[in-house]
Amino acid sequence: MKKTIRSLPNNSAGKDYVVGDLHGCFALLQRVLNEVNFNEAHDRLFSVGDLIDRGPDSLPCIELLAEPWFYAVQGNHEIMMLDFFQSYRRHGHLEHLKDVNHTGFLLYGGEWVEHYFQADKHRMSSEFDRCLSLIEDLPLIWVVGEGENRFHVIHADLVKPGYRAAESPVWLNSDIDRWLDEDAIPSAVAERLLWSRTLMSSQLVMQSHARFQPDLSPTFCGHTYAARPRQALSHICLDTGAFVSIGRFDDDTDADYGLTLIDVQASSWISASYRRDHLVRGELRIFNMPKRS
Repeated sequence: MKKTIRSLPNNSAGKDYVVGDLHGCFALLQRVLNEVNFNEAHDRLFSVGDLIDRGPDSLPCIELLAEPWFYAVQGNHEIMMLDFFQSYRRHGHLEHLKDVNHTGFLLYGGEWVEHYFQADKHRMSSEFDRCLSLIEDLPLIWVVGEGENRFHVIHADLVKPGYRAAESPVWLNSDIDRWLDEDAIPSAVAERLLWSRTLMSSQLVMQSHARFQPDLSPTFCGHTYAARPRQALSHICLDTGAFVSIGRFDDDTDADYGLTLIDVQASSWISASYRRDHLVRGELRIFNMPKRS
């Protein structure tokens, strides 16, 4: 049975990294991992979801899930793909690639799956089937480490319904611990974990005094892209528009979009883009305490 929330201990042997929405930009991921000398034997890489769609290499991004050092959460694009293939997942038979469930999957970047459709056999390829099963098993939250070293990985945000009237606008560690103990996330929370843009689209993200939320450990997320990582209420959004940097999408062509990878322990990030040869670097104050050496 799939666990919607999972936990891992501190990484005492190596470093932990978190990467923003990949959206099939596998080459950019390789660039940043090579730059930080990622050690597959000791380091761990976490993903905020949306591995697929829009970029050139969706399947290689899913195949990362088979690696013992790679951990991801489901994003809304993974959910759209699972919904699109709902009948096929049950019956193993596919007459055509039409969005009969009106999920928006093909419209929002899922056309890449056509390459793996075997029309004569009325099914997808075996390599695609393996990747589909990997996507099915992804949780919605990773809880990593304990105490001052604890952090979370989600896709969208932890903003509560009715947050304006709540004592705390976001769910806290105590709530997440309860979900972990119960091995379940309330359905209304799960929906927002996949789709909400409340926090990163609000003025809170612009207010420096609201970077940290008491009693909520650093929570890495994506889903809402901007040219640089940003922070609000203990959320660190790493979606910096990797797919936009390909140049095929209508957007601000002057903005420096790319794929961002952050070193959790060092609180430093690095970004690679299809639009530039050089890498961009920066630092964030992730933990609400003096930066650790």
